[in-house]
Amino acid sequence: MNLTLALPGLNHSDGTPLPLPDLPAFNQMLRFGTLIRKPLPASAFLARYLWRGSLLASAKQQLGMPAERAAVLASPVWQQMGMNHMDMLGGADIGIGLDEAEQWCRGLSSFYREEGWCFEALRADLWLVGLPAAPDWQVPPLPDVLGRADGSVRAQGRDSREWLQKQTEIQMWLHSHPLNHSRTAAGVPAVNGVWLWQDLEGGQTEAPLLACDSPWAQFYPGKRCDAPYDFAAWQHLAAEAGVVSDGLIWLDDLQACAHTGDTGAYVQTLQDWETRWFAPLWQALKSGRLNRLKVVTDGDNGGELCLKAKAGRAFWKPKRRFAGQMTG
Repeated sequence: MNLTLALPGLNHSDGTPLPLPDLPAFNQMLRFGTLIRKPLPASAFLARYLWRGSLLASAKQQLGMPAERAAVLASPVWQQMGMNHMDMLGGADIGIGLDEAEQWCRGLSSFYREEGWCFEALRADLWLVGLPAAPDWQVPPLPDVLGRADGSVRAQGRDSREWLQKQTEIQMWLHSHPLNHSRTAAGVPAVNGVWLWQDLEGGQTEAPLLACDSPWAQFYPGKRCDAPYDFAAWQHLAAEAGVVSDGLIWLDDLQACAHTGDTGAYVQTLQDWETRWFAPLWQALKSGRLNRLKVVTDGDNGGELCLKAKAGRAFWKPKRRFAGQMTG
């Protein structure tokens, strides 16, 4: 079997030294694998592996919106501006419910009725906005602005002022919304903004069996199952599905750590993965039970670590130790 292990958020990018755990199996992979640097923003990494074609077109189709109607994507967020940065968490990070999303969409559709804007919830953390005409503005996709981003991020294009106006109007509309009063009383972050953005073109063409819990995989073109607890569970799932060729495992536990800056969870997750994934995968490679393994991650230091069966024979290769950057 050829297996791809996708680990978005693997690279710890803020430069702060961490008390990283000992990862002997993963360090062996780094030592004996071939590393190909492929920097990819979070949005492009998602689109490369989890869907094919236009995300916007698939969303329109699922919601029964005519393909020719102008529309953009919208994501409910919690955001906070700093001196030179912006902190932002998405709906999945702050636990928005579908009932909340639908209430907000109904309210915003009513608020913008005269302008012809219609909000519909594709899922709790991702909405679709039907428009009377296609806007001329370009803005980074939501996955690229989550966490801590440059506070100067703005839309570009002829209609960029309209984008900023709508962002501001929606923030004001949400400020006193009863649902946010309830969320604040419950001790959870309020939704104080909606990020308006455009399409993402997916590049998944091979569609191996996917094991993944990410909501972004809802339009995956092949067979899909839940992310397993460990490599043994994956082998059981693959056998049940009759898969003997290719597989794709998507583990996004580190993404939330990156968005929230939770370094403790980042370190603990790596330690857990060493036992549940890295060690058994390394043994499967050494024994030849796994033909090929590719570990991939995103970000400015993103890339692919490629390993073949019977890895470990090139004893002359220098030892390596993961220090927070796979390509570092």
